[in-house]
Amino acid sequence: MAGVAARFDGQTHVEEDVVILSSRVPLRDDDGVGSIRIHRVDEDSARIEAGWCFALLVEYTVGERRAPALEVVEAICSGDAAEHCLIDSEGTWVGILAEAWTSTGNRWQAGRFNGRERRITRRLPAWEHTAG
Repeated sequence: MAGVAARFDGQTHVEEDVVILSSRVPLRDDDGVGSIRIHRVDEDSARIEAGWCFALLVEYTVGERRAPALEVVEAICSGDAAEHCLIDSEGTWVGILAEAWTSTGNRWQAGRFNGRERRITRRLPAWEHTAG
């Protein structure tokens, strides 16, 4: 996590089973996007939250592959993540979807993406990227 914080000019704060990564630089249209919360669920997984309703449950590691949780955090910092609010025909908020992707093709999604509800989508803004 320290490497991601350094690359995206962030700082970390740890409280028991939660790590909070916050941007040192104000983000455009920051409505809660300037912080990412990583909640430890168990020995193998974490819940990553950002923005208004972005939430994904991911594993820390998969075999020898790089940690999916770290890839999701990097995707959020890179601006490669989106949150979707689902709205029914009467205009009521009925659900949420979240997705994150990397330039290497890895993709994570939470929620049912094939529903009939209307979506209001917000791509999370990229954090300032520092050298390194």
